[in-house]
Amino acid sequence: MGVIMRNLPNVAVCGCGSAGTAIAADVALMGCKVNIFELPEFDQNIAPIRERRGIELTGITSSGKTGFARINRITTDAREALEDVELIMITVPAHVHETFFEALSPYFRQGQTIVVNTGYWASLRMQELLKRTGVLGKVTLAEEHIMPYLSRVVGPAHAHIYNYKRDIRLSAWPAMKNKAVFELVKKVYPQIRLSKNVIENNFYPGNPSVHAQITIPKAAFFFEQAREFRFYGEVSMCASKLTEAFDRERMKVAAAFDCDVPHAFDWFERTYEYPGKDLYEIFGRVTCEHAKRWGTDAGNRRVLREDLCYFFVPMEQLAGFLGIEVPVTKAMIEILQIFTDFDYRKHGVTMKDLGMDGLTTKEQIIAYVTYG
Repeated sequence: MGVIMRNLPNVAVCGCGSAGTAIAADVALMGCKVNIFELPEFDQNIAPIRERRGIELTGITSSGKTGFARINRITTDAREALEDVELIMITVPAHVHETFFEALSPYFRQGQTIVVNTGYWASLRMQELLKRTGVLGKVTLAEEHIMPYLSRVVGPAHAHIYNYKRDIRLSAWPAMKNKAVFELVKKVYPQIRLSKNVIENNFYPGNPSVHAQITIPKAAFFFEQAREFRFYGEVSMCASKLTEAFDRERMKVAAAFDCDVPHAFDWFERTYEYPGKDLYEIFGRVTCEHAKRWGTDAGNRRVLREDLCYFFVPMEQLAGFLGIEVPVTKAMIEILQIFTDFDYRKHGVTMKDLGMDGLTTKEQIIAYVTYG
């Protein structure tokens, strides 16, 4: 992209895995002053960055720049990490969102904006915690529907971005704060677009439209035969058909909440600039950056847990609330529970977790995500 904007915010990037390392480096190369925070028990993740005082970044970046990105602070001290920052990015998997919020919330300050990448309903799931710690009224809570990059840590203090995403959706909770959040975040990511609310944001296509769908038709290969694999390179026409069927249900439930979301095939093609009319054509090409990346059984099980617990299960519940049948979604949950020996519904996000228990109409839910 190569877009460098003035009046950039000071940023704290919280979590230093594949996503956080790439985000911190790219945002620093844009010109932001960046602090990195990691939990003390994962200090080894930031030790090489601390030693070098920065991160080497390669690949296809959002900033249009590569090279060495100097980081302002690299710390396991939450107070130090959040000092004098306007934008706080939580860049960890959904199952550790709460752990990070617990560590950080005592040090949130008036006027700060917290953006969770990838959201998975984080703004609704975390609001009770922020109420308990007395900071909900001080900060603005928002989420992006997907990480900005396909990236990986490829060496000590070295992140590589395989591709950046050209369509990222953002929403605050409540949505009445959307404009202010948008004006701040677009300084860093000009490709950001606003969703109507966090319901539309979470129903926007992304990870839940692809991981389970590629896995199920080749389950024996992924779970039993291969130690490592090029996950997207194993896409099949059956996977594409499964995405098509799942997407009909996803879009139907979203529309019932007055949300406008596109088909996954359209979003993938636009976002990654991979040509193709279906999942097989989009990700099956040998030149596709996704298809070049190696994965493992453990990594695949982690993303399945995230997608199913934090999207499939709440989508199933929201559909049931509206009286909408989602047989494909239900079947995919059931099949993967059998294959992985993991109870996604038991560990999944419920309407109660989203603060929606006691709401009895669609209109009440829409008002809740709009006004709080």
